[in-house]
Amino acid sequence: MRLGVRQKLVLLSLLIVVVVSFTFTAVQLDLTRTWREEDLRDRAVIFAREIAATIGDHHELESHALIDRKIHQIMAVRPSVLQLDIVRLPPGGGAVVATSEPTHRLPFTTGDEAAVRNGVVISRLLTDAGGRSWEVMAPIQLDGAVAGAVAARFSLNRFDAREARSRTLALWLTAVSVLVMGSLMTLAVHGVVNRPIERFVRAMRGAEAEPVAVTSNDEFGVMAGRFNDMIARARERLFAMQRDLSHAERLALSGRIVAEVAHEVGTPLHSVMGHLELLREDLPAAAVSETIERRLRVIESQLGRLREIIDRLLDLTRRSPQPAVPVDVTGLVQETVELVRPALTAARLELSVEADPALPRLLAQRSELQQVVLNLLTNALDATPPGGAIRVATRARGSEVEIEVTDTGCGIPGPELKRVFDPFVTTKDPERGTGLGLFICAQIVHGHGGRIDVASEEGRGSAFRVLLPVDRVAVHQAAHS
Repeated sequence: MRLGVRQKLVLLSLLIVVVVSFTFTAVQLDLTRTWREEDLRDRAVIFAREIAATIGDHHELESHALIDRKIHQIMAVRPSVLQLDIVRLPPGGGAVVATSEPTHRLPFTTGDEAAVRNGVVISRLLTDAGGRSWEVMAPIQLDGAVAGAVAARFSLNRFDAREARSRTLALWLTAVSVLVMGSLMTLAVHGVVNRPIERFVRAMRGAEAEPVAVTSNDEFGVMAGRFNDMIARARERLFAMQRDLSHAERLALSGRIVAEVAHEVGTPLHSVMGHLELLREDLPAAAVSETIERRLRVIESQLGRLREIIDRLLDLTRRSPQPAVPVDVTGLVQETVELVRPALTAARLELSVEADPALPRLLAQRSELQQVVLNLLTNALDATPPGGAIRVATRARGSEVEIEVTDTGCGIPGPELKRVFDPFVTTKDPERGTGLGLFICAQIVHGHGGRIDVASEEGRGSAFRVLLPVDRVAVHQAAHS
């Protein structure tokens, strides 16, 4: 059987209460028993001293009949006294003058008699078949010297019987108090622990988690507040994921439509370009004026631009997987930088490279990674005015390798920043860009299990960061399917 939190708390609390209560009760009973035994011993000693004080002279001490009568009178009114002996202590040895038990003498030794002669009161606790008892021996002083002793035995049977009843009653009272405390703790735990937990369970039982009512300032109140904050964040993330999923589905649909359109448009476009070449050959040179030649060049350039867009769309949608090889990221970046260095020099831009030569090699598709770096450098070149600067850096960040390309260009406006990796989104002039470069970069990076992000401020420049995992052992091909 599985125990709940409330049952565990109640059982643990009851166990603690039982152990503590019965331990304290047992200790208290033992202490009380010891104190009462000592009190009875003191009473026995006082009783023996009082008997000794009633003997006033040597004549009375040696009068057997008088002392015997006194002993029987005392025994009649003191039922707890089991035996009473009057002992005379001459120098030669002790002798019993009178006793309540002629057949039995109390077992005091010669050492005890010697101690009593020195004025010491002897007392000891004995246990035999008849039960427990105190035996005491007090000196009888006459004319400033010890002449005899009173030896007495006091029964503890009545005390032990009352002690047993008291112990039983105390244990029963302790057991009842434990049951009462257990019931009260059960109610307290139900109100303090079980109810808040039930509120949490009810809140999480539905299809959508509901906020928990905060009714206290204790730990459960703090937990309820944190739970409500967590639910609010989870709903926001769920909404964002649903929105991103819808956006991804639209992108996928757009990609399929674009692929179909590119395929359907590509064939007649090539036919038009072919007929344009034939038309240029068929026209006589005298009939081709400067105006006609300029218009033919415009038509040819625009058809070439359309063909380039169609080819890039087809490359994007039908890209064939390439084998993954160990890639030196620093070497690849430096090689790509050298490809664009002449264009940067012509544009009067300052280029700086901060490459980490100790970067680990990545298992990746080299040509695709180079395309990513080349696209980012080309975008930085187009966005940076003369006199600006472009910086390329590679570094290790934990279990990832980072490639960063920053520029001091015009930056990206806020509305376009969120859509900068979507297809056909560009801040360039129509003649200079199609809006597919960053989209392709994002697809390649995601296909390698990495991520790409951008930070930009309009008028001050942009920073693109590509993060690729170091421990990657294979390249994900889903982006190419």
